[in-house]
Amino acid sequence: MMQKRCKRNDVDCLFYTINRAIIEFLRDIWQEIERQEVRKFSSRDMSLSRPPSPPEGLDTIEQRKPRKAWRRYVQALMLVLLVIPILVAWQLLNSRFNSTDPTVAGRPLSNPRTHLHVIALGDKAGTVYLGTHYGLFTSTDGGNTWPEARGELNSMMIMSIAVSPANARDLAVIGRPTTGAAFQGNLYFSADGGANWQAGNAPAGLSPSAYLFSLQAGTADGGQFYAFYEYAGWYETRDMGRHWYAITSGTLSAMLTPTLLTDYTDPNHLYLGGEQGLYESRDDGRHWKQITAVSGNVLSLVASRTVPRVIFCSTEEGKLYRWREGDSQISSIAGLPMKSAPERLAIDPSGKILYGMVGRDLWSSHDGGTTWRHRSQFDRSDMVSLIVDPLNANHIYAGFFLPAKVVSSTDGGGTWQGLTE
Repeated sequence: MMQKRCKRNDVDCLFYTINRAIIEFLRDIWQEIERQEVRKFSSRDMSLSRPPSPPEGLDTIEQRKPRKAWRRYVQALMLVLLVIPILVAWQLLNSRFNSTDPTVAGRPLSNPRTHLHVIALGDKAGTVYLGTHYGLFTSTDGGNTWPEARGELNSMMIMSIAVSPANARDLAVIGRPTTGAAFQGNLYFSADGGANWQAGNAPAGLSPSAYLFSLQAGTADGGQFYAFYEYAGWYETRDMGRHWYAITSGTLSAMLTPTLLTDYTDPNHLYLGGEQGLYESRDDGRHWKQITAVSGNVLSLVASRTVPRVIFCSTEEGKLYRWREGDSQISSIAGLPMKSAPERLAIDPSGKILYGMVGRDLWSSHDGGTTWRHRSQFDRSDMVSLIVDPLNANHIYAGFFLPAKVVSSTDGGGTWQGLTE
């Protein structure tokens, strides 16, 4: 999982801030006009009971008040007339910056104002999903072609994508408005592989500060997904977002950048890692037990799909832990050739190849993390996804935020080819 960063891109933050400032400014002006009107009429009513006016040329303070109020009224009106064209121009500029269509057919990231937020693979060979600033794009041939003229949910930033391993046609995404209308997003679900979408319900009783941050698929059939809300914790649904219940509380809910690992053989078996360390639950989050052998802030957590599984966990303290499901001992791997433990891990289902990102450098291991080989160095550090093809351990995808770009490698990261250019 990426480290916590600004939840909105810079352009949207700017649009939102200026729109709010203009609206509040106009509101303040209107309130001031109303106050001046009240004072003016109050002054007129009071003048009926006042004594005769003083000699000509000797204005009293009371006589000067209506004139001062009138000048403020005129000044406020002039400001309103000045702000209106600015507001209209800004809204037109906002619309221009939020044109959602790709500028080149067949290239979903060709719009220079789009960003890439996430890559996900479907269970069917060749299915690749891109979560972009302007919707969801799908390729069915490994990213070689992208037939959609525009993305699904193209008025939304697709921040996270989850594909159910139990039923690959069950999808869930986090969608957040591309305009400055709102910071909070929503969960959307599809039961037909992304052809149709329906908004899910939010968990009951969420506080206004709860922020929808990440999404993960469970391994049970019937629409099991997990959603993480900052300042609220993890919630689970087993009916495609109709009903939710909390699986964390207390300090576990307070973690800001947690990683959840599910079990393909047991839907009730979970691992949860973050700044509070690593925890395990065998009853679907009702009870959690800390794994004290793993110390420090958990950065990445992956596992093979073998039986038993091999699990890898990297921490901010520079350690990479490895253990086999059911082992009584968990130990860190010594003698890593890189400067620190990988902050991002990826593994194929068979556990044949383990990949790790350290800064801009990609490393791979063919023996469960004991020895490593440097594969490549990227020229940028804004990676958002590193995904291994479940059918080919040497086939990997990498995605980058801005300028948005997706590349793939069929030789384990030695060479790369662009998929969206």
